[in-house]
Amino acid sequence: MIVKEIHKESGTEIGIVCKKRLYHCKSKYQKIEVFSSKYFGNILRLDNCFMMTEKNSDQYHHNCLNIIKKNRYQNILIIGGGDFGIAKLVTENINFSSLNIVEIDENVMTVCRKYFPLNFKINQKLSKRINIIIDDGFDWLNNYKKNKFDLVILDCTDPDTQANSLYSKAFYKLVAENMKKNALFIQQSGSPLLSDKSLILYMIANLRKTGFMNIQTKCFPMPIYPLGTWSFTYCKKA
Repeated sequence: MIVKEIHKESGTEIGIVCKKRLYHCKSKYQKIEVFSSKYFGNILRLDNCFMMTEKNSDQYHHNCLNIIKKNRYQNILIIGGGDFGIAKLVTENINFSSLNIVEIDENVMTVCRKYFPLNFKINQKLSKRINIIIDDGFDWLNNYKKNKFDLVILDCTDPDTQANSLYSKAFYKLVAENMKKNALFIQQSGSPLLSDKSLILYMIANLRKTGFMNIQTKCFPMPIYPLGTWSFTYCKKA
């Protein structure tokens, strides 16, 4: 069977030949599905959109890590990222004291732990430094009163989902208040071919108003996402 993602904005669709659907449920926040395929291995789909594959499509996670130039951080925050793709690479490439992962949908983490187990195979000593929090990222950070972060990664869905508040000026203000000086902030910023004006320029304007500096956008190929190109926008706290 061919499983498709139809993208109305661009009038395009992408299809992946799959063997069968391994899992499906409707969580409080979204529809979660896992399919098996010969080429990509297991495939995660949320609300009919392809999110992650088991193999041959790891550009998203690796391009996020390539933005990070230092190999030592004290306190790291990932909001979203329940699939543990970025978290796994962080543990393999960065020396850290504390890694906090705030995921709103516990079902995503449970499903990915079962169907994408390699992402969760982390050195036991490093696992003790990871704090998993099931909560809304905005609400959690609004109540956070502990050590400030020197690296923050927003691995969230697009703003037309439950992640809408994570692209707001109010949220960026919260992020800035909880970051050290010169700390690095990274956020997925959608397709540069489709969302340059509607999302990327909007993000940049809000980040600039909040006092972030050296704002840049990195584009990279992503074959399972709309039009095959995606981006991260990143900057530093002034």
